[in-house]
Amino acid sequence: MGKYGYNLAKVLEIFAKDFMLNMTRDKRLRLTFHRENDKAWNEIDRKSLYQTIRMLRLNKLAEVIKDANTEKIRLTQKGKARWLEYQFNNLTLEKKKKWDKKWRIVLFDVPEEKKKVRDALRRKLKKLGFLEFQKSVFVFPFPCHDEINFVINFFDAEEYVYYIEAPISPDTNLRKHFNL
Repeated sequence: MGKYGYNLAKVLEIFAKDFMLNMTRDKRLRLTFHRENDKAWNEIDRKSLYQTIRMLRLNKLAEVIKDANTEKIRLTQKGKARWLEYQFNNLTLEKKKKWDKKWRIVLFDVPEEKKKVRDALRRKLKKLGFLEFQKSVFVFPFPCHDEINFVINFFDAEEYVYYIEAPISPDTNLRKHFNL
């Protein structure tokens, strides 16, 4: 991704975290968002930042809200959707050094009329590193509940997808596949 794309992703992230900051009541989380945003603002070249904000406004991804003393920039619904798309495309799963001997199993039964969602979900799980155990059953060895919830919500498939943490026996082939 070029510098322009990098700045776009960073600015979208800052605005989205600012939105989340306004929504959270957790003091620790608010402090974390403040620190992350301060760091991100300081990493961006100012000229490039203003060009990115201008582009966001032109593409209706952000809007300026003026009051007596300040100008605020916030993401529009279209901008929030773009940020979610960035988050979705850059999602990864952490592989721990030590395995807890539980398998993360994602099961789904998406109806035929939502075939595109089913196929996209299958592709995303494979891209994240899941092993296709059966056509609609995928397995991964490390915790990933939040990430899977994000994927499920992204596809609006909550009612069709299940996440289970459980031992599998025998699991020799699975352990071999994941080098455990």
